[in-house]
Amino acid sequence: MPTINTSDQSGRRALVVDDNPLMRVLLSSMLMHRGYQVSEQNCAEAALTKLKEEQFDLVMLDIMMFEMSGIELCQIIREELGLVDLPVVAYTAHGDLVNVAHMRMAGFTDFLFKPVEARKLDSVLQEIAV
Repeated sequence: MPTINTSDQSGRRALVVDDNPLMRVLLSSMLMHRGYQVSEQNCAEAALTKLKEEQFDLVMLDIMMFEMSGIELCQIIREELGLVDLPVVAYTAHGDLVNVAHMRMAGFTDFLFKPVEARKLDSVLQEIAV
């Protein structure tokens, strides 16, 4: 099973955006365990404000949120904020081909399916750390 060297991630900053507090805490905990400093936001608008104010090394977005979907938020991050090189990873319970195609078109760097498995998160983190 692949593992990630958490020392390589020390000091890296991640933004986790999810309207479900349990999922936010779970994913934040997984990232903190891997050395990330994590900021959490519960909605797209708050996330956009945070991204304008601070720099992050990674953004994790839930696809299904109330006011704005993660797909819409990723498009804004890429097009309006101009953060084209920022790794943005989607996570979703809906992994059908249509959703995967929409995620790719929106500019996501990668995606995970819920429940997020530690080994799959490690694999994604290794890919974006290269």
